[in-house]
Amino acid sequence: MLQTTTPKMIHWSLIVSALGVCVAILGGYCGWSLFPNMVHKKVEQSVILADGSEQYKRFVTLPQPLNFKVYIFNVTNPDMIQHGAIPIVEEIGPYVYKQFRHKKVKHFSRDGSKITYVQNVHFDFDADASAPYTQDDRIVALNMHMNSVLQISENDPGLALLLVHLNANLKAVFNDPRSMFVHTSAREYLFDGVRFCINPQGIAKAICNQIKESGSKTIREQSDGSLAFSFFGHKNGSGHDVYEVHTGKGDVMKVLEIQKLDDTHNLQVWLNASTEGETSVCNQINGTDASAYPPFRQRGDSMYIFSADICRSVQLFYQTEIQYEGIPGYRYSIGENFINDIGPEHDNECFCVDKLANVIKRKNGCLYAGALDLTTCLDAPVILTLPHMLGASNEYRKMIRGLKPDAKKHQTFVDVQSLTGTPLRGGKRVQFNMFLKSINRIGITENLTTVLMPAIWVEEGIQLNGEMVAFFKKKLINTLKTLNIVHWAALCGGAGVALISLLYFLYQKGRGVEAPLK
Repeated sequence: MLQTTTPKMIHWSLIVSALGVCVAILGGYCGWSLFPNMVHKKVEQSVILADGSEQYKRFVTLPQPLNFKVYIFNVTNPDMIQHGAIPIVEEIGPYVYKQFRHKKVKHFSRDGSKITYVQNVHFDFDADASAPYTQDDRIVALNMHMNSVLQISENDPGLALLLVHLNANLKAVFNDPRSMFVHTSAREYLFDGVRFCINPQGIAKAICNQIKESGSKTIREQSDGSLAFSFFGHKNGSGHDVYEVHTGKGDVMKVLEIQKLDDTHNLQVWLNASTEGETSVCNQINGTDASAYPPFRQRGDSMYIFSADICRSVQLFYQTEIQYEGIPGYRYSIGENFINDIGPEHDNECFCVDKLANVIKRKNGCLYAGALDLTTCLDAPVILTLPHMLGASNEYRKMIRGLKPDAKKHQTFVDVQSLTGTPLRGGKRVQFNMFLKSINRIGITENLTTVLMPAIWVEEGIQLNGEMVAFFKKKLINTLKTLNIVHWAALCGGAGVALISLLYFLYQKGRGVEAPLK
């Protein structure tokens, strides 16, 4: 009985082995071809902006607010600085705000590949996240509006006469300043406004009218006719910039890339490449607004973001693989070409606008490494650096006491889910400064030592909350895990069955037992 049954078992072992091979091949095909193609198409469908889609709803209103953190450099020796001392600063903060973004869509293009919108931004102070700091904290900080007016007047030959009148009318225009620093609250400095030009008379009134007509976004007229300076008050409420971005239709790798800003493809902020006005690399608008990125990221690649706040595109470079709450992704960070490598030797001298006189700069007009002149961007002599002047030239850092640069705290980075381009965690971190210096004919500045003076630094970032992490895992990560299990179960299971059956066949054949012939 055993001798007649054994050959049949050998025969079936060959059949089972063949079936195992088929299952393994099918598992390999599904895992390396079918499933990836299915996922690729599904991701494409999910990230393209189509009217009424889930992605469109997330595009119009971000599903969670961004974290907007502000750190103020409190000046501890303002009186000594007026007599030529090196400034000593201490960082206070963060003052944390929830930044809500809502896009008011104007229209889609006829072919559906472009969408035009205006973005409204609203800030809510987060008292719990800011504690122990409050908006009513008293601070001593750089008087940005007075310093700006003085330097603009100095740098514009047409305003030379204004300097003479300014010196005689500083008291009436800027509330009787005793130094280049203002004693105020965090609330006023950041959003509500530091008031000046309060009931001016005569020449002071004419000066205030000229300041008002300058059109600075950071200076707003109050109901009583006075003026008020704040860093971000103009950003809180209705937006003005009109964006046109790609929807991803026809080319998913362009999704959310900015095509136009205020109906133009390029900026007119930085120097251009020639006298004929050929657009320079500095004026090119590249990338997204950092709320999302094109999908299918690859190790070693780079991507761009465009920041209207600093009037430029910024390249982000791949750094490493990361895990965020169980979600795999890639980390990207800025490179040396952001503000360190600027000048003719780096083919981007178009950033060297050279608008400031008698400041710490190179002979060719470019600032030293780690600083970018935003004068033509903001219509104010503001200098951009990384927080605490991280990576900046010692020409600037040696002139300030109290800076504590730390790459982990002060470097810009973003963690991105590689398949969808969804930001998981990250922060844009920049610092705003002004040169403090002696200005001819302005008595209050006559003893100042020329320094690059920090005012504030900000971090605008996101950290995917628990609700969004759960949503993301349900929609993508769990599906990918299931497909991966099916892939390897079929591949390994089929291969295992085939191998065991084949070994059984070879074992029995070695014993001299033949499979029955049909």
